[in-house]
Amino acid sequence: MNLTDQYNFSLFSPRNLHGRKNRNVILTMLVIWAVAVFGFQFLLRGIQKPTPEKTLALFESTWPAVRNGDFAIVDYKSFLNALILVKGKNTVKPNDQTVISNAISCATFKAAPDSVKDLIINGITEVESLKERLVKAKDQEFLDIKTRIAEENRTLTGICEPYSGIRQGSLEAAIYISSLNDNHPASFDDDSYTRLPEIMKLYLTHNQSVLTDSIFLGFPFHYFYTAVFLLILFVALCIIYNILIEWRLKKEGVVE
Repeated sequence: MNLTDQYNFSLFSPRNLHGRKNRNVILTMLVIWAVAVFGFQFLLRGIQKPTPEKTLALFESTWPAVRNGDFAIVDYKSFLNALILVKGKNTVKPNDQTVISNAISCATFKAAPDSVKDLIINGITEVESLKERLVKAKDQEFLDIKTRIAEENRTLTGICEPYSGIRQGSLEAAIYISSLNDNHPASFDDDSYTRLPEIMKLYLTHNQSVLTDSIFLGFPFHYFYTAVFLLILFVALCIIYNILIEWRLKKEGVVE
């Protein structure tokens, strides 16, 4: 074997002791990295338990009365808040979004007196009309229509606030107003609302464990581990690899 060839390296078929040692270091690093990444995920899955949010208990406590039409004992503000919390999640599927929007509209019209319902319908109709015009509008007309839509939404929020509990300017207000429509099923005993408890349970139940509930350096531990620690570990393994290889090259008298 030529002197210039004795330190050539092949991971799959090392040619000499140096190659075998190099391969062993690399494989060891890969095993450490795989255990750190995938082992933690398996650990998370093994100890996690489905944990419902408090909002789910609130919804479930009001749903039977809502479903049966016992409107005198229903806390519509709490019921609406639970629906809006789920509606605002970006993981909700479009079909589920439709059911929740209809439920928000239905609850709003159940809570509001007849004298206010016409105002709500007029506001919804006006906003929808402006949105249709917005599609074809350009330049200043587009900006004017956008301004009018914002004004109508604020007005509509103010009309509904005594019955919904949603204040103007709040984060919930935008979700609430965008959910209102005047073509929803008018009664909660409609078949389209049958899936509502299932939908709420799906989006208000999360897998949790001591690894997700513990806080480390201001972060949930599982987030810190995957977003910060694994990055540090990767850099550390690269540094360790280089130190070990440098040490072995010096030991074998190889000079670059």
